[in-house]
Amino acid sequence: MTEFNTNLSFPLDDDGFFRRECPLCSKEFKVLLKKEELTDLTQKGIDSFLLEQREETTHSEEGSDSEIKFFCPYCGQLASMDSWSSHEQIAYIGIAVKNITARIVNEGFIHPLKRSFGKPTSGMFSMKFEGKDIKQEEPWISPEVNDLEIFDLPCCHRKIKIVDSWVGKVYCFFCGFPHRY
Repeated sequence: MTEFNTNLSFPLDDDGFFRRECPLCSKEFKVLLKKEELTDLTQKGIDSFLLEQREETTHSEEGSDSEIKFFCPYCGQLASMDSWSSHEQIAYIGIAVKNITARIVNEGFIHPLKRSFGKPTSGMFSMKFEGKDIKQEEPWISPEVNDLEIFDLPCCHRKIKIVDSWVGKVYCFFCGFPHRY
């Protein structure tokens, strides 16, 4: 089996924060993640698009509490690690996954058929393959803007960014502890 690797990088704001979106209330916020957390998040995002991987994960983790979950700073909603991507991030990952699929089909199916049946042969029976490569699209995501305010989370010694106009409790993204704003 051939393994295909792709590098995806997500834009961070000037302070190194990464944009997230609540799957329930759809409000956006940002989290300051460690490098390994960001790498793991990217891989989980790609994996969530791969059906085979999703089925394996579903069967192997049924009844398991080992899945990492986070809380929305605004509504307190609890959701799994791969649920917090913005619409733009989902589209960006989707293009990358489509490109991987195109490479697999091109290199594993179309190119071998072109080599085997690309030129007509003489004789009673002749076969020619004229398939075209599946085109790949350049994944693109908007640069990150500095549009939110830093909020310290003393419970976990971490930081997030939320909208400046927010009124109400702010839940810790990591543990769910409610803070006054």
